[in-house]
Amino acid sequence: RRHFHVERITERLTVVPIWEPVPQAPGGIVIRMDPGPAFGTGAHPTTRMCLESIEDFHTPGQWSLLDVGTGSGILAIYAVKLGAARVLAIDTDPEALRWAGQNIELNHCSAFIDLSSKPAGELSGVFSILVANLTRDTLLDLLPDFQRLLKKDGAVILSGLLREQVQDVKKPLGLVGFKEIQVALQAEWACITARK
Repeated sequence: RRHFHVERITERLTVVPIWEPVPQAPGGIVIRMDPGPAFGTGAHPTTRMCLESIEDFHTPGQWSLLDVGTGSGILAIYAVKLGAARVLAIDTDPEALRWAGQNIELNHCSAFIDLSSKPAGELSGVFSILVANLTRDTLLDLLPDFQRLLKKDGAVILSGLLREQVQDVKKPLGLVGFKEIQVALQAEWACITARK
């Protein structure tokens, strides 16, 4: 709690801890968070870059998002606030799912987000955007599933990577059919986006 305060993440998004009041006239979208032990308050560069990328890649009209390793649920919540018609948030950690569920409820998004403990390999269907803020090795293991779970021209957003790990992920992304591969950097962290 000492380190998590009201944070303006983008022009459109302010994240407010549950123990602090919402600023008067914050403008744009407000997400209330009680992260507990789950990862993702918006303050960490990897979460911030994922939030910015969801903002950049979502399109008007019907779109959907798969949040792999949802943690606190913040990415799934922001997708709903941006108008996603369907959001599936998965995590293999029961404690993370519990906290994500609380944050989803706190932001009145329960009707729009499905939470699941299923691993990506067991999922079916396709999504407009897939976001995963995980470790390099986990991302590499999941690339074939990511390719399978994305619509044609869908966008993948991958973070949790250090700058020096970018090349380890860029080449395999190209090999499984992704294009327009771009890299954003903040501090020592990186976020890779690409289209199927």
